[in-house]
Amino acid sequence: MSKILSLGLIGCGGISASHVNGLKELYTHGLKVVRVDAVCDIALENAERRAEEIALIQGFKPRVYSSLEDMFSKESLEAVDICLPHDQHHSIAIRCLEEDLHVLIEKPLAITMRAAKLIIDKATSKSRILAVAENYRRTPDNRTVKWIMDQHMIGEPRMIFWLGLSWNPKPWGWRENKFKAGGSWVFDGGVHIADIDRYHLGREAVEVYAKNRIFEPFKDGVESTVDDATLAIIEYEGDVYAQWSWSRIAPGYPLNLRVIYGSRGSIYMPGLTNFPSGYVRIQIDGYVEERSISFIRSEAIKAIKPEILEEMFPRGITDSFAIEIYDFYRSIVYGLKPEVDGIEAYRDMAIPLAFYESAKLGEPVKVKDVEGLKVEEYQAEINEYLGLR
Repeated sequence: MSKILSLGLIGCGGISASHVNGLKELYTHGLKVVRVDAVCDIALENAERRAEEIALIQGFKPRVYSSLEDMFSKESLEAVDICLPHDQHHSIAIRCLEEDLHVLIEKPLAITMRAAKLIIDKATSKSRILAVAENYRRTPDNRTVKWIMDQHMIGEPRMIFWLGLSWNPKPWGWRENKFKAGGSWVFDGGVHIADIDRYHLGREAVEVYAKNRIFEPFKDGVESTVDDATLAIIEYEGDVYAQWSWSRIAPGYPLNLRVIYGSRGSIYMPGLTNFPSGYVRIQIDGYVEERSISFIRSEAIKAIKPEILEEMFPRGITDSFAIEIYDFYRSIVYGLKPEVDGIEAYRDMAIPLAFYESAKLGEPVKVKDVEGLKVEEYQAEINEYLGLR
């Protein structure tokens, strides 16, 4: 019989709903390997709501807490799943690690590189598993694009373009505050895109150059201290370049697409996670050969070894949140490295935070210098506010 992992859910806001749905997917497919024994949120009504939802999945209601210390004193958990605003990640994760708990934490790992390093160092010293809930790479379409790249179907990679332009003028809660969010969606979601860039390319970022602005400092009367537009260029190893263009105040014509160009062709993705209308185009003398990503996925499924396919999609599950929870479980039970551990997430964070550093300094920034805490001009104010040294 499989070991059942005793888990506490910390933070019962919006993103936690996807984690609960991931748990449901695991149970639906016969993988009843995680048991949520406790939920905790300072807003007791949020914790109660999630507890009721979890009860319908696992057959009993987790105990509900509004105090983390109260939960620690009354529970004997093995692990936690942290779904909190960015500014709380480091303090809560470190406190959980001090209790010898394994930690799954929502992305980004922390609000700054310095805060993230504190979490990684604590996990290392306590010999605990630290996994980051990076779900984008785990979707069937992004797994397929990885296979396409590994097969050199479009030749050697040369350029990536991501356009994320939309009109979203309404305030977005705590995410409007630099000291709570760290940055805009180009940081919050940018760690996702940095992760799939690195995943698809199999290369590390070397240098970035970026410009950003707050065009509209008030959103419906609410002050926003994070950028609402960022333009950036990333140099990856091997002379591969990525260009990101993001804005939430681009009226009239929204754009959401990602394209990878290689020496022989390109991969078009109308989105970031699922793209049923995506395709691969190969440039041949006189014409272009086109195949859909969904068709290529069927080829990939046949070509990938069954045991590897099972790791990617356990029991055929395609819900990316369920897959990341199961990966966390397997890492703890079998002593494996999580697919996205603290180091992977640290490198993901460094790319969009390097945008902010570059924009602040007005010059290109080496990503290694951001990772090594040698460049923290933008982050310094946040670190000081949070008392991080």
